[in-house]
Amino acid sequence: MRPRTDAIDYSPRPGVSAESLIARAERPVAWSDTLGWVPILGPYLNIAAQVQDYYAPLEDCVDFIAADLAKGLSSEWVGKRVGVKVK
Repeated sequence: MRPRTDAIDYSPRPGVSAESLIARAERPVAWSDTLGWVPILGPYLNIAAQVQDYYAPLEDCVDFIAADLAKGLSSEWVGKRVGVKVK
């Protein structure tokens, strides 16, 4: 994850929001097993083909975490591994 800018700035910015992310627990978001049928190399090819789509700016992830912390223990993500991806 890389920040959108190099300068540290804590003011709210337009376009930075947890709403620009989609999330899923226990399995990567929008994952498919398209190359799983290839013997031996299939799982590795499948990962290599899809990994470049899983980029999310640091600020959006921080907003997602902050929104989740505000929900407290009533959040649907408590105790789960969560994957996020830009819409």
